[in-house]
Amino acid sequence: MSVPSSMPAGVTGQLGPAISTVTVPPEYARLIHQLSNLQAVSEERTALVEAALSVWSRPGFDTLATLSELRFEPFDYQLRAASVVLRQMNGRAILADEVGLGKTIEAGIVITELRQRGLATRVLVLAPTGLVGQWGEELERKFGCPTIVATRDGWRTTNMAVETSVPDEVPMDGPRTDEPEAVVIASLATARRDPLRSRLASLDWDLVVVDEAHRIRNPRTASSLLVRSLRSRYLLLLTATPVENRLDDLFQLVSLVRPGHLGTATDFRRRYGVAERDPRPTTEGSDADAKSRSALRSAAARAKATSELRRSLRDVMIRHRRSEVARMLPRRLAETVLVTPRQAERDLYAAISERVRSEARMAGPGREMVLKTVQRLAGSSPLAVAPTLERAGWWDLVDSAKAADGCAKTDALAGLLDRHLAAGEKVIVFTSFRDTLSHLCDWAASTGRNWSAYHGSLSRRDKDAAIAVFETETDVLFSTESAGEGRNLQFCHAMINFDLPWNPMQIEQRLGRIHRIGQTHDVVLTNMATRGTLEESILNLLHSKLNLFELVIGELDMVLGRINDDFVFEDAVFEAHVQSDDEAARDVQIERLGDMLVQARQAHIDSRSRTDELVASLEGDEEAAGDEDRLRARSQ
Repeated sequence: MSVPSSMPAGVTGQLGPAISTVTVPPEYARLIHQLSNLQAVSEERTALVEAALSVWSRPGFDTLATLSELRFEPFDYQLRAASVVLRQMNGRAILADEVGLGKTIEAGIVITELRQRGLATRVLVLAPTGLVGQWGEELERKFGCPTIVATRDGWRTTNMAVETSVPDEVPMDGPRTDEPEAVVIASLATARRDPLRSRLASLDWDLVVVDEAHRIRNPRTASSLLVRSLRSRYLLLLTATPVENRLDDLFQLVSLVRPGHLGTATDFRRRYGVAERDPRPTTEGSDADAKSRSALRSAAARAKATSELRRSLRDVMIRHRRSEVARMLPRRLAETVLVTPRQAERDLYAAISERVRSEARMAGPGREMVLKTVQRLAGSSPLAVAPTLERAGWWDLVDSAKAADGCAKTDALAGLLDRHLAAGEKVIVFTSFRDTLSHLCDWAASTGRNWSAYHGSLSRRDKDAAIAVFETETDVLFSTESAGEGRNLQFCHAMINFDLPWNPMQIEQRLGRIHRIGQTHDVVLTNMATRGTLEESILNLLHSKLNLFELVIGELDMVLGRINDDFVFEDAVFEAHVQSDDEAARDVQIERLGDMLVQARQAHIDSRSRTDELVASLEGDEEAAGDEDRLRARSQ
């Protein structure tokens, strides 16, 4: 122990090894001196000294204490973002990186840093329902941070991203949410309703993280009211689009993380909401010149207001763009393989489609779900649809399905696999159905291929083993959607969708297993569809209208979310199919759905541009300042 000159002799012996390796500054030496002169030092006072020295010896936020414990290597810009949040923004910030740059990683670093320092023992993450599992995966696998999931009835003690079995529920009257090692994750849809809403609002949180925070911009929505009811020292809002067309949206988010930072709502609207008008009168003869000068003054006023707002936002908001961080994922190359069916396959598909249309128009919700599955399976494989036709009670069609001689799509798959394997590439083949998976495994075995399989019924250990075998031994992995969730397969860069999910989010989840940080090769995605099927129409829609395979991972959810809160893509597709008398009429309905997607995608692009205008980089600020000066000069 290094003893300062102001420390009394003999202090080291009285305090023991608790501070034996710490250099004590004069401020703590005086405290220790006071305590050391007591007749008896109580455990409480000793604990006080130890706590004080622990605080003093802990590095500041200019040094991230958790780096050595992370199970991955974050990018420099992610570390800088976390450091700025902790050092300059006091743990209350808006992370507004463009989609795909890792806002979850930045938030995870902040979470683990605060937890390790004892500053955040009670942490709550609120996310859209579809992202709850992803948050669990990220925190547990990358940060070593155990999680529990808050449900309507209790606290789920095992994270769904790690265990596939249904976990036990812990009643809310005996929660474990105050355990420092557990981060609570809840879906916004569940958390905004009682009884969970009241339970969350009754607790004092150290840190609250809200993902997809643009959903709480409107202060009158249930989700927004929930977040505003929570008590928390630290708050992180994550959104790639903090502002839409209304600046009021931005004001609401900023006011959540730092109340009063942008003034009152009235001040904000007066300062940034209305362009300045030219107060000087004009004459009829100089009307054109006056309008030109007025337009220039308005432009200069807008540039000035934008520059001021930009500077204010830099105190509470961080945004990275892909063009700035010099980190680009490898290219994503998508191709479509349309397979011409055999006559027996074509006839079977037509018969199933007509039967589904006829029954679905009068079916209840349960029967409708069965019919939807039958229709999807018909587009997957005629050799896999027979068991489902049996469950539907369509015995005449069962005989037709069992009489099918081979599958044209499987023949086409053989050629695709041969192409990839000849290039030394591993391939993952996705299907939505276990029956189709069984058919593919039987076919691969009969043709002598080197393959392995992955599906949801495997145990956790068997799933890990299947992935390990695929990485080290086999060439092909046949998988259901289970491998589209929570698995990182960057060692593979070729993927084939043997059948096409009607939910495009599942397509993105599949692709996200191989096209993610850590992938070093261009990713080749092949989408297979049989000509004349609903899947062909969906694929054309996703290609031509949505440009799905050009979107960055994460953008699709933002696009679909703009249609309306209750929009479900696969329900819209099925309704278009059922309400049409034939395929031509169905394709007209699909085209209308595509027009909705085009509008939603454009709204997303406009919102992203608006955010870029207001939340600029330092270089962008300097350029904007130059534009402002030039506009002011021209207006005079």
